[in-house]
Amino acid sequence: RIEELRDIHRLEAKSQTEQIDKLKAQIDEAEALLRGLQSSTSRAEEDSAKRKAEIERLQTEMERMKGTVKDEEEKRVKAVGLLKTVRQKLVKAEKDRDDALREIQGVKDKEKGELEKERAEKADLKREVERANAERETALKGLKAHFDKEIAALKEKHEKELAAMKGQFELEAITTKTSLARDIESRDSRIANLESLVRSLEGEKDEFFDQLQLRQAELESSRSRLESLEGQTTEFQYQLRETNDRIALLTEELSDARREQETRPFNIGPSAEEVSRLLSAAESKYEARISDLRNRLSTVEREREEGDALWSRKLADKSRELDSMRDTLNSSARSREQESENVGALKEEIDRLKEEVLASQLRISDMRAQADRALETENGLKSQISDLNTRVTALQQIVEDGKVREAQLRAHNKTLREELRKVQSSAALLERQRNPGVGYWASRQDVNGERSPRSSIDGRDSPSRPSSPALSQSDEEINIEYLRNVILQFLEHKEMRPHLVRILSTILRFTPQETRRLVSKV
Repeated sequence: RIEELRDIHRLEAKSQTEQIDKLKAQIDEAEALLRGLQSSTSRAEEDSAKRKAEIERLQTEMERMKGTVKDEEEKRVKAVGLLKTVRQKLVKAEKDRDDALREIQGVKDKEKGELEKERAEKADLKREVERANAERETALKGLKAHFDKEIAALKEKHEKELAAMKGQFELEAITTKTSLARDIESRDSRIANLESLVRSLEGEKDEFFDQLQLRQAELESSRSRLESLEGQTTEFQYQLRETNDRIALLTEELSDARREQETRPFNIGPSAEEVSRLLSAAESKYEARISDLRNRLSTVEREREEGDALWSRKLADKSRELDSMRDTLNSSARSREQESENVGALKEEIDRLKEEVLASQLRISDMRAQADRALETENGLKSQISDLNTRVTALQQIVEDGKVREAQLRAHNKTLREELRKVQSSAALLERQRNPGVGYWASRQDVNGERSPRSSIDGRDSPSRPSSPALSQSDEEINIEYLRNVILQFLEHKEMRPHLVRILSTILRFTPQETRRLVSKV
């Protein structure tokens, strides 16, 4: 049986070594796959570095475009400043116009010169603004087209590269995952087989231990029996010594009796025949007992020797069996330790492979994160470009608003000129139609008359104007139409009433008191 166990252990050790060699070959294949993965990851890192360089180049171009946009903004600010100056000049012109309405007769020529100068300045400013707008629009269109082309090309390139890298990484991850799953399954099955083998060896060890316990119990029982036999032999020896002592006492008594018999030959007592008969009977009796005891002692010694030989043989057999069982237990323990070491080594290799798989997965996740960051940077660039486009559109809207404002100012200036022309014509007409002695000028003439009575008495004052000068029908219709329009605007628009009060005071020749009273009411 021990030889069979040794053969079984040898075959198992051989199969384990073969399986370990297979596992080592599989581990080498897995390491080769991991090296391939590392090379692919290094290539992917190089590609990501190239993409980063391209992104940095795009960022530098974006900074340059920001500088150009900043220049455009400065130009826009300058244009806005020019528009503000134009507006200020227009406000100044309005103020001058109000002053001219108060002093129409004195500043007509001066106002005409200023108006011509303003027209020339406006024309120059208009030409400059149009030229700047045309240049800016052409530059913006060219930059926008260039950026759109570059962004489309970069987007297509990045999308193609990301799709290719993504497919490659997914394929490599799937292949490595399947191969590692197969290796792990095979190793798990091997570990399960080894665990079942360890359990069977533990069962055999328990059986051997039970047999050893039984043999030890038998040995202890044989030892106890041997001790009991040794006790019996010692008891028989003690009985033998007692019988020997009794025999010695009897021999002494016999010798004493003989000496007494010899010393007392003449005493009256039993006869010599009786004494000899008694002595012979006692001797025969004791000799029979002694021979019986000797026979019993010899049989006991023989049985003891046979028992000693038998138990010595049994002890030798038991000791040999114990030694063989100890050897088998030691060999099974060594094989179990070796198997446990092999299992530990396999578990360590499995853990190491799992760690390598996790490291490869982490690398793949890092590369995916880098790809996501590249996409985020691309989206950021797109958002910046969209912001620039919105700012360009806002600038265009501001320029258009400036154009609209300029058109409104021109229309307003035109209306003011028409009103001024109408006011001037109506003032001239009223001056011609006014009768002397009416309104403000009548009071002035009365005062002049009081101051110079001599001239009025002597009749040397200037002749008065004719009361009803000859006017054409067309001028009257124009003045009435203008007055009607002014009154309608005065009634419809409350915010224009202060301005229209001044116009009405000029047309109708109100006194300053009447003008102030109307202004306070409005």
